Amino acid sequence: MHSKYAAIQQTTLNKPTPIIRPSADYITEITEDSPAAKVMTNLKQVIPATTRATTPLKKANQQMIERAVRMLFVIDNNQQLKGIITSIDILGEKPIKHMQRVGCQRDDINVEDVMTPIDKIQVLDLSDVEYAKTGNILETLKRSGRHHILIAEHQPNGQQAICGIFSLSHISRLMNKQVDVVEIASTFAEVESALHH
Repeated sequence: MHSKYAAIQQTTLNKPTPIIRPSADYITEITEDSPAAKVMTNLKQVIPATTRATTPLKKANQQMIERAVRMLFVIDNNQQLKGIITSIDILGEKPIKHMQRVGCQRDDINVEDVMTPIDKIQVLDLSDVEYAKTGNILETLKRSGRHHILIAEHQPNGQQAICGIFSLSHISRLMNKQVDVVEIASTFAEVESALHH
């Protein structure tokens, strides 16, 4: 099958070759004092990785690997957010607890069985993020015990819409250091459940 695009001729390097580096004024090291907006994934510029509630867990894990992400938006048929699922949800204790609770095999587990549903997702308001520093975001992640925080903005009709994501792994990469967060139970039900297991 012929392409309408012609290939560009390539040449071969035949000796050690320098690599161009950004100019000093381009490199802006991200620190805790950097504006939070610099470490936010802006959904007006990046298409988010999504999946469906009925997707088998194994396939959702593969989707994360293919997109090189650790969180998927779980959407319905109208592209509306129903929940989120993270790599920790897939690879942590949630699948084992679900298997014990309902008596099924791992291959029988779908995203909806272990995802965080919409009514349990906490978000930051974009108006608060605009004045925040990266350190504020890291502290918020640490206190919530989560690796991701969603950002919402108010639409003209008064509804909220998800417009961005803060990801601990993304911030760690930008800061060139590992930042750790301890997963904590965020509701009394989860605390009670953790105590009884």
